[in-house]
Amino acid sequence: MEILSTGDELLRGRSRDTNHARIASLLTERGFEAAGGRIVGDSLPDLLDALRRAVARADAVVVTGGLGPTADDLTRDAAARLLGVPLVEDPASRRRIESLWRRRGVPMPPSNLRQALLPRGAAALRNAAGTAPGIALRSGGTDVFCLPGPPREMEPMLRRWVLPALRRRSPGRPRERTLYASCCGVPESDLADRLADLMARDREVRVGTAVTEGIITVAVHGAGEAARGVGAVHREVLRRLGRDAYAAGRVPLAARLLDLLRERGLTLALAESCTAGLAAARFAETPGASAVLLGGVVAYHDGLKESLLGVPRALLRREGAVSGAVAAAMAAGIRERTGADLAGAVTGVAGPGGGSRRKPVGTVWFAVADRDGSLPVLRRFAGDRTFIRGIASHTLLDLLRRRVEGALPGPPR
Repeated sequence: MEILSTGDELLRGRSRDTNHARIASLLTERGFEAAGGRIVGDSLPDLLDALRRAVARADAVVVTGGLGPTADDLTRDAAARLLGVPLVEDPASRRRIESLWRRRGVPMPPSNLRQALLPRGAAALRNAAGTAPGIALRSGGTDVFCLPGPPREMEPMLRRWVLPALRRRSPGRPRERTLYASCCGVPESDLADRLADLMARDREVRVGTAVTEGIITVAVHGAGEAARGVGAVHREVLRRLGRDAYAAGRVPLAARLLDLLRERGLTLALAESCTAGLAAARFAETPGASAVLLGGVVAYHDGLKESLLGVPRALLRREGAVSGAVAAAMAAGIRERTGADLAGAVTGVAGPGGGSRRKPVGTVWFAVADRDGSLPVLRRFAGDRTFIRGIASHTLLDLLRRRVEGALPGPPR
């Protein structure tokens, strides 16, 4: 399988190619292998050359992007050149595009009808989330699937059309299995030490890790006969990780915390300074968050920490805004004001300025408050402002998760 991503914005780094990683992950989970990939700009000769090379190497190719209505959307043109056929209008696609614009209640630009064009002999793939249909064609012995670039359109179409077609094409391919574990609040190096023997590259069942802003995903993978051993290795991974693994799968941390709070009938409130509401936003992305999240406060200025959260002015002057005492007071304050069962707070130095020798950039204080009191926790991170804010938001959610699970001690009495 080859994956081609198109667009000058990807080639020149103005946008990130997230589609390749998602497609490769979904293929691997289902026993297929992504053997190669490439980003191609909005150039018809370059795209046609990339298509020809991919078709010559692979038994299937997925192309994302270039199916829009503008002159630089060239995937359908390249596909027609690949087959040596003209573009023709697909009546069903035209009717659907026109219907979508009528429902929007605005006139349809004539250029949108370009999206109804297909290489003669190709099939249109219905797009339930947008106007551009996908394209399925066959060149020699290779299946080619052209999908829209926006991930919210691409992934549903991949699941609906491409993966079933690949399974029908190769029903007898070697069986593969991949299981996951999700972790937070532990350095990757510590995790690697715990799993060192399981991660040896000569093992048939492979164990690997990937890290994003403090979330570590452990993948346990086996192909062919080795697939039989994946379950046992996965159980051993979970045993060694203990409470540091918050889920025996690929689960968002916020979703796990939400499940825990629901199970126990607990409500949540958050007070954030350096993360500016990012932890609350991550939590609120999870469907059902409104059942437990009462609210939150973004308090950057010390005056708002005092007026909105009740942090004593004398404490702010004595300890400074980035301190364990202030974090604890923020958590206690938001809990008292909202009536939440559980509250979390974060205050830190995200940089690039504002640090000192005593409190360098990356110094972040957290606090978790419940009926037993408010417990401050210090963490130090290295990275730029975006990274520090991201990992701090995940760390706050993880500390709350650990408190609910009983893995984080309460405040001293």
